[in-house]
Amino acid sequence: FFSFLGLASMTSNPSMPLRFMRVPVADLEPAYGLESDSYPADEAASREKLELRLQLAAEYFWGAYDDAGLLCGFVCATLSSSGTLTEESMSEHDANGHTLCIHSVVVEEARRRRGVGLWMLRNYLDAVTAEGSRVERVALLCKEHLVPFYASAGFELLGPSGVVHGQDPWLLMALTSNNMAKSSSA
Repeated sequence: FFSFLGLASMTSNPSMPLRFMRVPVADLEPAYGLESDSYPADEAASREKLELRLQLAAEYFWGAYDDAGLLCGFVCATLSSSGTLTEESMSEHDANGHTLCIHSVVVEEARRRRGVGLWMLRNYLDAVTAEGSRVERVALLCKEHLVPFYASAGFELLGPSGVVHGQDPWLLMALTSNNMAKSSSA
């Protein structure tokens, strides 16, 4: 249904010595540190929320690891039965849902603006939407300055979000089978 780079790039990136794999619960603290360093305090997920996502939606919590085995970035999400993102759909995990709600795409500061985020996002989408996946739609909220980044991964801007989280407004972006076909052929 969805395909970006194929499984050959799933575990490593030759231009960056990184591996991409599921994040174990043991890496909660490094994940929380990256989250805290990547978002303003009023927008970052709490340690408890990240722990809940690792426990309830582990198959949707993936990270990039360096040669020393240190977590350098991650993408995490939960499933929702809702077709759009709301405060409620973003605060729980519905294992029977078909909309994947991406909560975080974070990269340690030293590796930002080097293609790591896009590499992670593409590998993530390949992994979580592989054949047999229940995911039919992927949605996320972002700030205006990140719209081009997510658009480069195939996401379509749908407009302002009604979700209020922090001080600045959020925009809703989504990836469906329609805009996936365009991005996978790029």
